[in-house]
Amino acid sequence: MRCLITGASSGIGETIARRLAAEGHPVALMARRTERVREIAAELGSAIAVPGDVGSGEDCEAVVQRVVEAFGGVDTLVNAAGTWVEEPLHAATYEQIRRFVDTDVSGALQITRAALPQLMKGGGRLVHINGLQGLIRVRPPVLYATVESAVRGLCESLRWEAAPHGVHVGFITLGSVANTEAATPDMVVLHSGDERNRLSRDEVADAVLFMLSRPEGVNIDELVLTPLQQSF
Repeated sequence: MRCLITGASSGIGETIARRLAAEGHPVALMARRTERVREIAAELGSAIAVPGDVGSGEDCEAVVQRVVEAFGGVDTLVNAAGTWVEEPLHAATYEQIRRFVDTDVSGALQITRAALPQLMKGGGRLVHINGLQGLIRVRPPVLYATVESAVRGLCESLRWEAAPHGVHVGFITLGSVANTEAATPDMVVLHSGDERNRLSRDEVADAVLFMLSRPEGVNIDELVLTPLQQSF
């Protein structure tokens, strides 16, 4: 698989990129943090850095073109780019709202649009990483529920539109993840007392690689991963 991973400078995106590269797949790392993706790519024998912002349509088109030039095409897109706004809607600034929507909603749409012509050439695969608030809308923050619901709509609709072109569209919905700790941290990090309340990044990557490894024509519409005792 010739893979493009967004949000690859840290967290879940970085872990997925490292796991795919370890399996020998050519991997392109996209993120805004230019020096960081270059550092990671230099560590991985089959990776290239393609700095860019999913919130910019021009960046998305340019990144896909660079991957095509380097690898000859794009078979797989994993979109792990995302940001976060904690404030309630009445306290969020308009700049926070704009940046959140640009990255999590417009970014998902734009990188998908840029990669689709390549994915349509050979039964490619697309995976979006999403949060649980798009599925269980029971509490704030409102902005999180809004953007995650939008990405859910994108994937559920695109699945039907892209299927005639052989494109597999998958969606992974996550509960709480230990996103800033080691990819496989000490188990105490994933627990609160005796209760398992966080997932590791490697556990998320396991789900992504499982989804990507299904036979052609087999589509996993959605996987929902939650730590058993997370409180919602």
